[in-house]
Formats: sequence, C-alpha cells, structure tokens
Amino acid sequence: MQMQEVIEKLKDILASEGKRDLKTKDIAKELGIHPDTFNSMKFRNSIPYPQILNFLQERNISINYFFYGSSPKNQLECENKYKILKLYKTNASLGGGGINDLIDCSELIIDEKLLSFFGSKECEFITCYGESMEPIIKDGSICVIDRNKAFKHKSICVINTRDGLYIKQVLKQVDGVILHSLNPLYKDIFYKNGDFLLIGVVIGELSKL
Repeated sequence: MQMQEVIEKLKDILASEGKRDLKTKDIAKELGIHPDTFNSMKFRNSIPYPQILNFLQERNISINYFFYGSSPKNQLECENKYKILKLYKTNASLGGGGINDLIDCSELIIDEKLLSFFGSKECEFITCYGESMEPIIKDGSICVIDRNKAFKHKSICVINTRDGLYIKQVLKQVDGVILHSLNPLYKDIFYKNGDFLLIGVVIGELSKL
C-alpha cells in the first residue's frame, strides 16, 4: 500500500466523523505527527504504522479492513496479537568492524507467537554482515536482540566499540572482554573496561536459505 492511499483512507474515516476538506497537515495532527515529519514520510513513502494502529484502535476499526479491505471473523482475534518492534537500519559487523551507531530504525509488525518462540516480548532486530560468526550466524542475516536478557560468559552479543558495532561471542575477563569469532579464520579482539558498551544479547537469527 502506498502512503497516498493510506492518507486517502484516513481522510475517509475522518470525513465519516464530520471532518471534511482536510489537508495533509490535518492528517498529521490527527496522528500526532509533526507536519514536517509527516511530509517527509509521505515523500519517502514511509507509512507510520504505530500511529495508524493507535488511530484505528481508538476507533475500533479492523486493521485487516483498513489495509486489505477485508476482516474475516477468523482473523479478528489475531489482530490483538501483534507487536511493533524496531529494525535498526545500521549494520552490525560479524567481521572487520565499521563505524555504526544504533540510531536510525524502522518498525516491524511481528506476530507474538514468533516472539514466544524467541522467548522475548521486547526484542529488537538488526542486520549484520560478515562471515566471522558462521556457521551460527550467516552473512546478511537479521539478528534478534534482547536488551534485558542477563548477560553470561560466552553469550553472543551486540557490542558497540570505538571501532564499530560487532556481533561476537563475549568472553568475560577481569579487566575487559574478549570478542571471540566462531569462524577460526578470524582473530579474537580484546577491549578493556570502558572501551565497549554491551547493547544486548542475541537470542535468534532470521536468514534466507
């Protein structure tokens, strides 16, 4: 679905409430989004799913009906079983590193059954590249991160360092950590305390066959 189509559907809903001749800035206000931000999203065809889902929930409007034009009874129960989670647009290196920050992200709508499989309701996602963690984590896969999971010795984690963002097995040391690669072709890296920041524990991976 295109952003312009979403805007027209929102206008139709608001028109049924007696609000007519609405401009783009009026739609932005109804969604609680700054007009400049909304215009930017419109230009990029980036649909603000969290705000739209809140808008629909307040009016008891079916998500399936809004996005797909139908809402079968056997799907209605499922509509309350989705969560909106973050997919970070930066890459985490499995290999040589790179200067990356956990800043820009988009939203993913995830079925809670999948989250139950991973054992986390508040996880996040990040793309990764490189071969140093193969065969466990493949180049180009998406890693599932839990920021709240207790860190243990030898956990596979996302770590931010002065050299970039890594996904590695973390070996605790008295004065720091060793970032260990599962691929024997890659050397371990040591960071002393204060030179790294543990972002979260990797609890799963999504990859193509």
